[in-house]
Amino acid sequence: MSWTAFILALAGAAATSTTSAKAEATAKPGVEVLRVKRDFGKPHFDLAIDAWLDADATRLDEARLWWVNTAEQDRRKPLGPMVERMVKLRYRRGSSRSLTVTVTGDGKEFAFVVELGEAGQLHAFVAVDTDDGRHLPRCRTTSARLIAHRVLGLPVGLARVSVTCKDEHGAVHKGTVRHREV
Repeated sequence: MSWTAFILALAGAAATSTTSAKAEATAKPGVEVLRVKRDFGKPHFDLAIDAWLDADATRLDEARLWWVNTAEQDRRKPLGPMVERMVKLRYRRGSSRSLTVTVTGDGKEFAFVVELGEAGQLHAFVAVDTDDGRHLPRCRTTSARLIAHRVLGLPVGLARVSVTCKDEHGAVHKGTVRHREV
């Protein structure tokens, strides 16, 4: 799979992803951990990582990456079969309070670690190469944006995932999510 196919799928698949109305209606609402904006495709579709806690809010039960339709009051939709053929999503438990959401495609792997903090808050952490040339192996993401590589103004691949994040001391950084070649 190429990033070109990935970008085209992300740009157009949101409107065509299928889910039964019954499954959407019965899904318990999750907590949005991270909203991912895009600089291409349909402007009213974002991506989001949501998470669900157990009844006592002491265990992270699930995390999921999916479409958010902002034109329909942030209605969530699965990525759909077309996108899932081009990218692989993997959810791996690190502990009762931690899950890693991994997105793999075109030989690149991006990982977002969703964690339940001691005070009950949910956060997404990433490894970041900062704009000033440093590497932060763990930075709490406050915003994210997929940036397309463009040729003649058209998106033809993924240039990077830009983030704003805070380090363990609370300092704000801007940079790019570090990916792993696979």
